[in-house]
Order: sequence, then C-alpha cells, then structure tokens
Amino acid sequence: MNETSDEEMNIPDTEERMVQVAVEVPESVRDGAKAKLPYGGMSQVIREELNRVAFGEEMGQRSRLESRLEDVREERDKLQRERRELNAKLENLEDQAKDIERKLDDLTTQEDRYEAKLESLEYNIRIEGRNLFADHGQVESIAAEAGKSPEGVIKDLKHRNPDVPDEAFLSGLDGGGGFSPPDKNPKSSLKSAKNIGYGKDGEMRPLEEREEKYRPRDPDADN
Repeated sequence: MNETSDEEMNIPDTEERMVQVAVEVPESVRDGAKAKLPYGGMSQVIREELNRVAFGEEMGQRSRLESRLEDVREERDKLQRERRELNAKLENLEDQAKDIERKLDDLTTQEDRYEAKLESLEYNIRIEGRNLFADHGQVESIAAEAGKSPEGVIKDLKHRNPDVPDEAFLSGLDGGGGFSPPDKNPKSSLKSAKNIGYGKDGEMRPLEEREEKYRPRDPDADN
C-alpha cells in the first residue's frame, strides 16, 4: 500500500503564517448556527470547509481523525485513572478482609480454648460432684484467661448444665452443699445397684442432649 505524503495531499505546513478570513452572512444564519454550535464552533466549521475546498476531502478526513484520536486518548486516560482508583480501593478492601479474617481466627481460637476450660469445670461438677462458685480459684483463673467475670463463667456453666442443681454453684458459706452429680456412674459389684450416671464411668452427657432433655421448655415456644 502506497502512503501519501502531506505535500502530495497539498496539506499546508502547520508552521505556515495564519491569516483571518472575513465572511458575511445573513444575521439569521449567523444566529442559527451560533445556537447549534459550541463556543468557537462557527470558526471551526468555516476553517474545515475552506480546507476542504482548498485541499480536498483528505484534509477534512485528517482533521476528523485527529479530533477523534484526541477524544479517544482523553477517554483512555480517564478510564486509566478510574482503574487506578478502583485498584487502590480493591487493595484496601482486601487488607480489611484479611484483618477481619485474622480477628475471626483469633476469636475462634479463644472460644475453643474457653470451651475446653468449661468442659474441665463441668467434669468437676458432673462427675466428681464438686461445688463451683464465683470465688473458686479455677473459676477465677478461667475467667481471667477468657476476659470474662467469674460470675459470667458461672452463668455459662448453669446454662450448659440445666440438670445440675443451683446449690452446686454455691460455696458452703453461701448455702452450697453436697449434691448428686448427674453423670457419676459409681462402680458396684452388685447387679441390683441402680445406675444413676451416664454411659461409662467418667463420661459426661453430651451438651446437646443435656439441653434437649433438661432445659425448661419456653412457654412461648408453641405460640
């Protein structure tokens, strides 16, 4: 394909001296064109038309392509700026998500540790029949590790163990006393001995089973 130079197309040198051209038209034509064209539009129309007459359609096409190229570049630059802004926002959201995930992992680990500690306390009351109360050393230690109050730990134990009597959570000074641990399974050689415990010796009734069997029924549950 043969390329046509600016000289062959008779396109003027961009450094050529510019001159003004005065054109007289009816006032209505001027006002009508002015209303339809943007600022400076009439001069552009006259310039393009004179270029077309002087140098042919090639000049008009070149001018249109250059104008289109400028528009495309502006749109490209705009989209690139928007993309950079979106990328920055995405990176920020990714950092936030990772931070939240780390916090959730930490909470899960803390909850798992607290769950294990509660189970160790439950063994004391459900199997060994020991009283546990807010001033108890083990309760205070677990509360400190979990960031809870001792009273909060006792409340959790009561909620998880609805079949354990209230006196099990009181000290002797506050009215607590001996009670029958619900999961104690005493060993006996007598076949007639009544099994008052759960499963094998030292085995606690699962939490879900305790809640289902012993939790007082909500009077509004059927409403």
